[in-house]
Amino acid sequence: MAFLVISFARHYTLGENGTEVRLTGREAIQANQEKLKPLEGPLTPEKIRAVFIAYHEVYETYGAKIEDIPKDVYYQKISPIYAILNGVREVYVDKSTGIPVPLYEISPEEAANFYEQRTVRLADYLSKEYKDAPDAVEKALAINEQVKAPFYYVYGVGDSDTSEYLTLCIFLLVLLCTVIAAPIFSADYQSGADDILRCAKHGRRRLAVVKLLSAALLTTVIFAVCVAAFILISYAGFGWNSLKTTLQLAFSAISFVPLTVGEANTLVVFSGLLTFLATVCFTLFLSTKCKNPLTTLGLALGGCLLPTILSFAGSGANIENWLRLCLPSGGVGLRNSFFFELTEFNFLPLGPTSVWTPYIIPVAAGIEIILFFILAIRAYSRHEAS
Repeated sequence: MAFLVISFARHYTLGENGTEVRLTGREAIQANQEKLKPLEGPLTPEKIRAVFIAYHEVYETYGAKIEDIPKDVYYQKISPIYAILNGVREVYVDKSTGIPVPLYEISPEEAANFYEQRTVRLADYLSKEYKDAPDAVEKALAINEQVKAPFYYVYGVGDSDTSEYLTLCIFLLVLLCTVIAAPIFSADYQSGADDILRCAKHGRRRLAVVKLLSAALLTTVIFAVCVAAFILISYAGFGWNSLKTTLQLAFSAISFVPLTVGEANTLVVFSGLLTFLATVCFTLFLSTKCKNPLTTLGLALGGCLLPTILSFAGSGANIENWLRLCLPSGGVGLRNSFFFELTEFNFLPLGPTSVWTPYIIPVAAGIEIILFFILAIRAYSRHEAS
């Protein structure tokens, strides 16, 4: 999967005979790094102003339509600054429609006020999105005050699908280790081996604890090895220095999360590990309750996929979202994950206050690890006594 992310990199340029040349993989990454080298570092107002001066020079000559711009001019002058142009454009919107204004309507002087306009745009967006929950707006703006300006940019991880595929990698590991954990207890029930084990001196509660810990250790090692391999390969491919890129330049300019791309991915891994262990402990609890491994596996996989099903078929109701996020596997999925909650603007009501959804997932998972571990020991001990 890590090599797949690297293979998705693209770079377009003109060959010696004027034909378009497409590079992929490592060649594309190296070419993009060279092309975007002048933009690396702090994205100061002066640098933004220079970007828009360069754009307006091209616009005044060829117009706003990309197809009217000669390819050599486009690749030399527009392509290297396109990401910055779009990022700045995101905060300048038509107030009546909420649609970003055309680039040619943003003067270099206006563009230089990007950081001030970004705060105004964020406040307007939140006020409309949470007009019935002013405390959510206050909390989001309070978090936004920690965002450091000017933003920092280096081409690499933030320009790729690395974060999305890291989330998908964790989701597949959750499914894999659910299959591994499902028969830990129920297979012994089915084969009758449990009747023999219970006759041993420590074949009761202590055996349950050891089996739970060994299953958790085995699956955690699998998680650590696979995630470490993914991170090492993908980060090395795109460049470790690109982890310094401000999250707002990688996803949304009006995001209020004060993190870099590297810090965001670290939180994704930490939250993913908690979700992973919560799901494994839930599966082990089911294994202590079911006498057939296939029944355990079916229920466990259903539990893994339930948050994803709710996110696809959901109506957006608050109760449904609370359920989706609080399930053991609520932090990973095809559409639901800690990463998506981190990069979006979701708050859920809790009595008189509002809770930012990225806080819910790790807290719920941490509680469920302890809860299902204890419940599994209790269920196995009660099964022994029957």
